[in-house]
Order: sequence, then structure tokens, then C-alpha cells
Amino acid sequence: MQSQTPNNVKGSGIGFLGAGAAFLAIGISGQVAFIGVGAAFLGLGIAFLVKARRDDAK
Repeated sequence: MQSQTPNNVKGSGIGFLGAGAAFLAIGISGQVAFIGVGAAFLGLGIAFLVKARRDDAK
């Protein structure tokens, strides 16, 4: 399996953050079920960004 470069991981993190924000906005607007999905996507986005930042520091 090919390891991901920090730029690929950072791009994924930004994508997950964007999707999480969109799901949270939908959840806040009335579809309450999407709040949990949005929170999960935000968590994934933050995790990917932290991983990319750690890989850049090496």
C-alpha cells in the first residue's frame, strides 16, 4: 500500500472539514440527524490535518 504524502492528507482533511461544516449546517437548519454525521466528519478532518502537520514537522 502506498503511503500518503502530507499534501494528500492535508487535502483530505480540508475536504472532510468542508463536508462536516455542510452537514452541521443542514443539521442546525432542522434535520437533526445530520448533526452527528457532521461532527464525525469534522473530527476526521481535524485528525487528517493534525497528521499532515506532524508529517511536515519530520
